[in-house]
Amino acid sequence: MGLAAMATTARGMAATVRVLGRGELGRFTGGDRSEVARFESELAGFLGTPHALAVNSGTSALVAALVGAGIGPGDEVLVPAYTWVSTAAAALAVGAVPVLVEVDASLTMDPADLKDRITPRSRAVLPVHMLNHVADMDAIMDVAAAHDLVVIEDACQAIGVTYRGRPAGSIGHAGAFSFNQHKNIRSGEGGALVTRDPKLFERASMYHDVAATSAPDSPGPTRT
Repeated sequence: MGLAAMATTARGMAATVRVLGRGELGRFTGGDRSEVARFESELAGFLGTPHALAVNSGTSALVAALVGAGIGPGDEVLVPAYTWVSTAAAALAVGAVPVLVEVDASLTMDPADLKDRITPRSRAVLPVHMLNHVADMDAIMDVAAAHDLVVIEDACQAIGVTYRGRPAGSIGHAGAFSFNQHKNIRSGEGGALVTRDPKLFERASMYHDVAATSAPDSPGPTRT
């Protein structure tokens, strides 16, 4: 193990001991000492988005984003033909129908084929940034805007990567990240959703923890 890996492991162990030592393992405990809240704040700042929501996996982040965007039964969600199963499974989890879109030479969603796959039932697009290759987001956003579609970036494999100066995951209406053992940032398991849309964020927040949200200046959760 190299020095950098050893230092990273040591920091991770120290952070784990700090959390366990406090005995505050829930999202709504710890107040301003909450490690989850600190992580969400730093992630939002890093990506330039007002809102970040930590969850237990990238799959959960995708599902929460779809729920937050109001996607549900009967809606069609356009996903690339080359992806991890979670992209399509997230659409199924909210009762929507995943529609496969061809990929181009970059192995990411082909904007031209995306345009051809749109139907009156299309509601959302989930471009995937496979293996740190960011999809052609400008073209995808143009197609989505022309057809009033929500764009949720599956950036689970691309945290820290940029597209024309913009962080992957911060370009669409929402972005999803994964922190499992195979990703750029690893925590064993974990994920996060980011967005600039306060309504999408509030709906996703309520969904991710049985309608519990933390009200401003409140010591605990608010049930809605």
